Amino acid sequence: MIDPQHQQLVDGIRDSLAHGQTEKFEGQLRLARSDGAALWARVAAVIVGGEGDAPSSFLIQVVDVTAEREAQQQLSYQAFHDALTGLRNRAWILDMLEVDLRTARRTASSVGVFFIDLDNFKLVNDSLGHAAGDEVLATVADRISSVLRPADRVGRFGGDEFVVVVPDVQGPADVERVAERLSAAIATELTVQGHRIVPTASMGIAVSSSTSTPAELLRDTDLALFRAKDAGRARWQFFDEDMHAQAVSRLTTEDELRRAVAERQFVLHYQPIVRLTDGAVVGHEALVRWQHPRRGLLHPGDFLQVAEDSGLIVGVGREVLDQVCALLAADPDLPGPVSVNVSAVELSETAVLSLLDATHSGLVALRELGVGVQVDDFGTGYSSISLLRDLPVTGIKLDRSFVADLTGGDSPANALAAGVAGLAAGLSLDGVAEGVETIEQAATLHAQGWTHGQGYLFGRPEPVPRVAAVVRPPF
Repeated sequence: MIDPQHQQLVDGIRDSLAHGQTEKFEGQLRLARSDGAALWARVAAVIVGGEGDAPSSFLIQVVDVTAEREAQQQLSYQAFHDALTGLRNRAWILDMLEVDLRTARRTASSVGVFFIDLDNFKLVNDSLGHAAGDEVLATVADRISSVLRPADRVGRFGGDEFVVVVPDVQGPADVERVAERLSAAIATELTVQGHRIVPTASMGIAVSSSTSTPAELLRDTDLALFRAKDAGRARWQFFDEDMHAQAVSRLTTEDELRRAVAERQFVLHYQPIVRLTDGAVVGHEALVRWQHPRRGLLHPGDFLQVAEDSGLIVGVGREVLDQVCALLAADPDLPGPVSVNVSAVELSETAVLSLLDATHSGLVALRELGVGVQVDDFGTGYSSISLLRDLPVTGIKLDRSFVADLTGGDSPANALAAGVAGLAAGLSLDGVAEGVETIEQAATLHAQGWTHGQGYLFGRPEPVPRVAAVVRPPF
């Protein structure tokens, strides 16, 4: 039985065949069985001429393709939808973003794109399990959809990442209103497996120009998202061209660093460490420099962060250690030891404490070889008194920020510096104050009990270690 919705179509096909306007028909039609159940059929029809006075007739072949059609529809749905949330997926968002950008160019409007990433989502999976994580994702997906306009689009890019596309944007205010609605909707308390959770999200936002492409917009939102997370999470960040320039520069630096490690382009400069009582040189700190083939001599601030983020710092650190060992082997009469910095990427306090037994035995083995272990930049970051208690530490270095804030009278900086000096003395540790630049700072540190100092007052980093026994007269 022909479905009433297709009756007019079938009548037209029959008339075209009967009047010779077409030779055959092939296509799919919706039919109804005698019990009323709907089905889809692949139908082929031709005219068969009769012999003599016999009338012509229709020859029609009907094949039930309902199961095949449903399977195709399911595959089509899966190709453009996320199975967990029911939202559109990355492929569909990219396709429709291209359509929206073409429309925006015709109408002189813009398209706003939001890259949304849930903050600390891994904690939910790790503590409550992936089923709880899936529940949170599905709830967040519903919340995002609930605050969007019919013309807006939302998709899940995988994991805890979502993308929202807002067509017909007239200015930044339009985008900010959407960001506010999204943030408020996401950050509503929900209960999962008896636990109260308040999800928050970081968002990177980009607004299209007349030349934007989908790939460029997603790249821009990703950069802005990184900046939002770096600034503290639970916020949004607009993309600007400075971010793109920084990303390109960072990528270039990383590529050049790989070559620098392979070609051993790093050199060392040595800054003296002196005894504050008499100004005698008692050691040096090895400070890495990059002899860049085009940019000249680069200081750590120009490349160290990229080296750490990319993991290339391991190769840099190995090169520094090799050069220092070669120096000591060639000139064993250098005054005092040479300090080599170990990046936090290679060894952080968290790693130390989580592997305390193995780390302790490793550091003890180093101590037995005559290697000292100092906690650098003490008083900032992850420095902890527990390190001095639990590990075979031989010294601490007071961060230069405390030295810079020293005053002639009483001050918090003076009290902190004096307190750390007392801690070092009480634990029989070597104490080195970094960043000493004036006689007054050196005198104050000496009076507080600091035994050693390092800074421009005693000498800048130089390619060759200072051989003079005394760099300044006693204080």
